[in-house]
Amino acid sequence: MKKWMLALGTLLLAIVITGCDKDAYSMDRVDSKAYITPDGDLYVEELFTYTFKGDYEGVTRAVSPGEHDGIEFFEAYVPPEGKKLGEFSYEHLERLKTEWNGENETYYVYDAAKNETKRVYYRYRIDKAAVRYSDVGQLDWRFFKNNKQELHHVTLDVFLPSGDGKADVHAYLLDRSGGTVTTGGESAVHYENPVLSERGDAHLSIFFPQEQLSQMTASEKKVSASELLQKVQKAEARLKARDAKMRQAGNVLRVLTAVALLGALMYNVLSVRTLSAWFGHRSVTKRELEELDPLMKTYVLRKGKLKSRDFIAGLLSLRSRGHVTVKEVQASKRFLEEPTAPDATLEFTLQGKAEQLNAADRQLIHWLFAEKRAFRLDSVAFPTFKEKQDQKQIMKYRLLAAKHAKNFQQWCSILAKTEPYAREVRFNGLLKLLAPLTVIVHYGLLLYLFYADAASAAAILTVAVLIGIAGIFACVKYKNKWWLVAYLTGCFFAGAQLTHEQGMDAYLIFVLSSLLFAALMPRTILSTEMMKYRFALKKSKKRLAKGGDAPTGDAAAAERDAEDAVLLGVVPKYLKNMEKKDAAGTVLSAAALPVLLHAELLSSLAYTQSHLNFIPPRPPYSSVDSGGGYDGGGGGGGDGGGTGAF
Repeated sequence: MKKWMLALGTLLLAIVITGCDKDAYSMDRVDSKAYITPDGDLYVEELFTYTFKGDYEGVTRAVSPGEHDGIEFFEAYVPPEGKKLGEFSYEHLERLKTEWNGENETYYVYDAAKNETKRVYYRYRIDKAAVRYSDVGQLDWRFFKNNKQELHHVTLDVFLPSGDGKADVHAYLLDRSGGTVTTGGESAVHYENPVLSERGDAHLSIFFPQEQLSQMTASEKKVSASELLQKVQKAEARLKARDAKMRQAGNVLRVLTAVALLGALMYNVLSVRTLSAWFGHRSVTKRELEELDPLMKTYVLRKGKLKSRDFIAGLLSLRSRGHVTVKEVQASKRFLEEPTAPDATLEFTLQGKAEQLNAADRQLIHWLFAEKRAFRLDSVAFPTFKEKQDQKQIMKYRLLAAKHAKNFQQWCSILAKTEPYAREVRFNGLLKLLAPLTVIVHYGLLLYLFYADAASAAAILTVAVLIGIAGIFACVKYKNKWWLVAYLTGCFFAGAQLTHEQGMDAYLIFVLSSLLFAALMPRTILSTEMMKYRFALKKSKKRLAKGGDAPTGDAAAAERDAEDAVLLGVVPKYLKNMEKKDAAGTVLSAAALPVLLHAELLSSLAYTQSHLNFIPPRPPYSSVDSGGGYDGGGGGGGDGGGTGAF
């Protein structure tokens, strides 16, 4: 659960950081005037008002030619103080340096600012922005797109070549982020929006008499005005039906969220098996717990997911069954030369024939006793501080680490299929149903939400392909929950692209509840009896972490506690608190069987366990001087382009 909390915390932190970054500047007002010329070009003037908090090099303006022929020119100026758009000309104004980045279709305008409010005046011309058909003229224009921030108090006036605002004009706003459009005023079309979302692109489709484009040749496309209007009206109808569809989807999402949360609670926390085992673990006697095989103790506690240091549990299991003996020996020379390393270690000696053992035991013996019938625990501990100073030693231990990991995984794989481990801890078959069911539900919901949100066909297709591929992997790899988690994470980021806030919020909450369900869904399940033992082991683990019971002088009991501290992974805490209870160390030193009892050997075990996962630092990469950084050609800046600031 710590991993999941860390992941969710990282996600929330990223959202907070992103939100803080967005507040560093704002676009407070945008006034625009666009003039359709007789030859079909579009001449645009814009006046942006920015407020900056901190240092900025300049501002950015995304201008996409779209299906048009291109941008004839783009210029930026410092406007005169106190003048509104239309009350001044660009002549005699201070012109600002601009650079074009074709990759993100963004102009970078260099006008440094620091903790101040500034205005920037733009003028540009788009070639062949309008289209002349046989019976109608059309301007299909996304005049604001790729916005890095919300745009406040946005107005746009579109003028026909004749300047007649009362002409026969039909205007349709195809923007999911809102706004209003009117016709027949001083301008042919007037658009305004108090807050244009950063997700919006302010898409206008305007139809007007084709005679207005007197210097333009009619398109060869055989399409009538009624056909064009029908297409646009259909898109507009989708937008009008958007709220109703999203409300219906929201109701479904709330029900599914409740089901996911209730399922997570009932299956993992309040399940009958879990509650029965929790109440029944008191029936597990101390003697029964002591008689449980050492490896089974660790295997049950970890729910079958052993850690690399748990191979020691396999050795102690062999010892408890009389297949190996163990004794204290002096540590190897490399340990004796290391001040922080223990001076003593354990040596296990193989007894009898390995053929009499089960497959997992034979694999463990083949791994650890491959060269001789004795195995020293310090032989698998990785380099000391002194050895880490030698690159040859580093490479040697790197190979040993890889070999150790490979052997450990082979042992775990065989152990999972060996009785009684396979019977007591088995794969959760519900995951085979949960993965495809979750994938299908989220896949269908996402596509419907994008359709209901009036997203473009390209956006829906992109989501269908990318999320579909991730879903296939999640279904095929159902035994590994991380694939399902990755799929749901992809769904989260895809759902964040929805522009309908209520629908987006409802879906994202559903994704998070699904993630919680998937995170809490165990990969393996224990038999009813072993669930009781696991609760008893966890209770024993807490007891040992506090130093065990008060010293009684019983060496055999002290030995069992020490061994369990190793198996349950609490040796450092056990030793620390044991010393507080028994400062003189009388119990640990008075044992008739000193193996695993005295503090030095326990420390040696803990040292070996903590020095198994060796990931040495790789040699630093050489730094190559490329003769200079990015030269800024095409508009430098690391914000990825768009309408905003850098």
